[in-house]
Amino acid sequence: MFYVYKHKRITDGSVFYIGKGKGNRVHSRNKRNKHWNNIVEKDGGFDSEIIKDGLSEDEAFNLEVKLISEIGLDNLCNMTDGGSGGDTRANYTSDEYDEWLEKKSKAMSGKVGYWAGKKRPEHSKRMSEIASTGVFKNNGKWKPSDETRKKMSESAKVKPARVVCEHCNKDFSIKNIAVHQRSKKCLGNTN
Repeated sequence: MFYVYKHKRITDGSVFYIGKGKGNRVHSRNKRNKHWNNIVEKDGGFDSEIIKDGLSEDEAFNLEVKLISEIGLDNLCNMTDGGSGGDTRANYTSDEYDEWLEKKSKAMSGKVGYWAGKKRPEHSKRMSEIASTGVFKNNGKWKPSDETRKKMSESAKVKPARVVCEHCNKDFSIKNIAVHQRSKKCLGNTN
């Protein structure tokens, strides 16, 4: 069984990607396009939500196409109109593909990164200090300072938020609840 999902920006909650998948695809960062990766890197992550679950592959493809059409391809980082399983060229003839690339390029032009044209003297100074003190050692690998190691250790000790499954009243980490609700162990799973 398949599902259709959306990815939303952490900063403002706007939808930036619509996809079809199964298993853990909704949460995966693997095999994403450059635009998707840029948004996630800039925002420091993403929120995901399954729109509809328990679909056949054809139903999922059709819903994906419908949602991308409603939102508008220019408002998303999707590379296709959906329904192709990620093969952009499969949807177009050679001329149509070139036209699509030009349209996508125009839609993305004029959008510049937050730091474009801005100077960050404090950041530049700090990077120069780090480079001169030799913090980057072992063939260019970063070696954290004792203070940074302490902060990393404290951060790792923070437990993620917990939620209770609405179907079976079991307690889970917020990161694992969606996977649980799709599993056969959850009473709410109708698959």
